[in-house]
Amino acid sequence: MQDYYDLLGLNENCTKDEAKNAFMSKKKEVQGKMLSRDSEERAAAVKELGELTSAYKAIVENITDANKTSNSVKTESGGIIISGPIQPPPKPVPPIKVNPSGTAINKNMMIIFGMILGILVLGIAVYFVFIQPNKPKNIPIPPTIGTSASIIPKMEDAKERHNGNIASIAKLINDTVNKKGNLKGETELLNSAMRVEQEVLDTLTELRNSSEANTRKGRMLIRILQAEQKRINGLVDGLRAGVNGLDYQAAFKIGSEGYYEYDRLNSEYMHFETGDFKPQMAYVRGDDVFLRSAPSTNSSVIKTLKRNSGLDAIAVQTCDDERAGMINTDNVVVGFNGQNIRLAKGQPLTITGENGSTYQCQLNLENGSGTIYVDKVNVKKLYGETWYKVRLSGGTEGWVYKDFIQLKRDM
Repeated sequence: MQDYYDLLGLNENCTKDEAKNAFMSKKKEVQGKMLSRDSEERAAAVKELGELTSAYKAIVENITDANKTSNSVKTESGGIIISGPIQPPPKPVPPIKVNPSGTAINKNMMIIFGMILGILVLGIAVYFVFIQPNKPKNIPIPPTIGTSASIIPKMEDAKERHNGNIASIAKLINDTVNKKGNLKGETELLNSAMRVEQEVLDTLTELRNSSEANTRKGRMLIRILQAEQKRINGLVDGLRAGVNGLDYQAAFKIGSEGYYEYDRLNSEYMHFETGDFKPQMAYVRGDDVFLRSAPSTNSSVIKTLKRNSGLDAIAVQTCDDERAGMINTDNVVVGFNGQNIRLAKGQPLTITGENGSTYQCQLNLENGSGTIYVDKVNVKKLYGETWYKVRLSGGTEGWVYKDFIQLKRDM
């Protein structure tokens, strides 16, 4: 019996509450060991829990039995009165345990309860040790619909960064040419330019593969990045030729064209983005220019404008219509409704298909509409091109393609 008290760290005069507290404390320690990954340590912990449970039950029963053997009470004077003769022991009955609340619990029920508790604890230990570690780790949580971040700010930052890097490369080229008159042996400068070229390509590829590639902002940024790509490609090709002692001027000229394209497109994007385009006096370029209801040649005509008519440009926007086009050269002859007609530069078209070097287009004229076929060299696609929103002196507003508007500041 003394071993049970030693196992729980108790003395023989302990109360049932003290025994219970000691048992619960030891039990927690053992349950912690049951979560070990070492199978031998887990088995030892299960055995130890069984020994602790047996010791606790025996101590509680001993405390109960000790209380039963006392049949005396104290008198007010301190003496002892025997309440009655000592009775012979009754017939053997199953041991009874009294819990702190006074409810009698059969010992067999306690044993069953202890077994169930042990099985439950063992099941929990097996789950955490053997099953839980085998679950896949670091499974990405699918993003909540509608909360994905836009890639546009990242592309805008990349656009500005590339512009600064390309400008730095151009400055180094100019400084080198001014200093030594050529670019022979400038392989380090060429390598720097090629790194920037790859960065621009990577950004352009990322945007094209994103879900925002076909949004208005995405399409405009793609065009801006393409202009930056043209700039850096021209610089790289010129450097490659100059390093080998060849003529680099032709390639640098292409790079310069890319610069002007970038500058124009970026300016339009900033106006489009912030809406800070300031009204400006403008004039009509060309004869019989159409004022349209929307920035596309496929939109309805509000009015026909005469050359040099004055108006105010109040906004800019890019064309979102992928089918919009116009004749881009003078005196193009096409078959139309059974006869040959001559089309002037600026005549709007709706591009409905293409076959090799030819566009199939829809043409609308006063004498009817029909399908025509035009060589691609004679057609300009207006998708992504700039349109100006203008206001006439009478207050009428509409859209005019940029080639037919001359801003006063540019004169």
